[in-house]
Amino acid sequence: MAQLIIPETPTGIDAAWLNDALRDWPEIESVAYDDIGGGTGIFGQISRLALTYSSGATPARVPDRVVVKMACREPENLAIANALGIYERELRFYEELASSLPFRIPENYFSLRGDDGRFVLVIEDMSGEFVVGDQIVGATPEQADAIVDALIPFHVQWWEHADLESMDWLPVPNAPAYLAAVPGIYRAGLPVLEAEWADKISAKALATAQAVEPKFEELIERTSQGPRTVIHTDTRLDNVFFAADGSNEIALIDFQLALRGRAVADVAYLVGTSMSIKDGAAQWERLLRRWHDGIAAAGIAYPWDECVLHYKEAALYYLSGAMSLVGTFDAGNERGAALVHAYSTRVLEHAADINAVGIL
Repeated sequence: MAQLIIPETPTGIDAAWLNDALRDWPEIESVAYDDIGGGTGIFGQISRLALTYSSGATPARVPDRVVVKMACREPENLAIANALGIYERELRFYEELASSLPFRIPENYFSLRGDDGRFVLVIEDMSGEFVVGDQIVGATPEQADAIVDALIPFHVQWWEHADLESMDWLPVPNAPAYLAAVPGIYRAGLPVLEAEWADKISAKALATAQAVEPKFEELIERTSQGPRTVIHTDTRLDNVFFAADGSNEIALIDFQLALRGRAVADVAYLVGTSMSIKDGAAQWERLLRRWHDGIAAAGIAYPWDECVLHYKEAALYYLSGAMSLVGTFDAGNERGAALVHAYSTRVLEHAADINAVGIL
């Protein structure tokens, strides 16, 4: 494997490359490419590869399609990704946690790290069995219910687990890299929000973002306290697959931002980024109750008042995502711009709707 070179883009993953990587697979003759990541991700390139085998037919034990995930190419995004160590984090998640998860994730066929921080993941294409959510359209209350239900056993599994301390490849929210990077991202984005987004968001949402700025480091420390578990941290709809057969089975992708942190943050992020502003305002407490009841049924004691407080702290912290999108990152294309708008307006208005600033 040492001789394999990581290409700049997924189109460099050709038949010869795959044959070197997947040496126990039948010989692949050719590859066709379908860019499926345009406008869905900030930190990665994602393509679906259709494989043609030399035998002329797809052997029973291997797939005819795979998904390739690689590092992004935009310099600003790549610098932040490497500073936060998100690529190594996702590789370790697939390599160390995949077999123990209570929900489906793609099977990892091959992974490779580069000395320059870049990587390649060759994983299962789940598009036949599952249908991916659409971040721009947003989650229905029924979809949000299914996602919350899938997260509950995951959060319970690692809740204050003894092994968390040794899992240092999963950062905590106040890890040095986050303290060094995220406040600056927030403060770089705020002037852009003030200058260019005042007509896109409510005055209350803008005032909420402004109120957080001088207390952002304090907010990081607050969100870094317990109770801790393993959390996904990017539970937006583009990272969620729903079973095509209409069942309630959920599959999750994209573990680059996984942390050891408060589980309630995953619920706050889901509601804040992936439900319409109207639904988020109407449904957040019901969904939080659903999650809280689920962990209580598993024997976890978590006072409701603390749960709500921690939810509001998470909602304020995740304003940093909006600041990063409006102020720093290259959106890439038209869909990327629509994603930035949907994500940012929702998370800002949600924090305002629940009066999260009242906890500062």
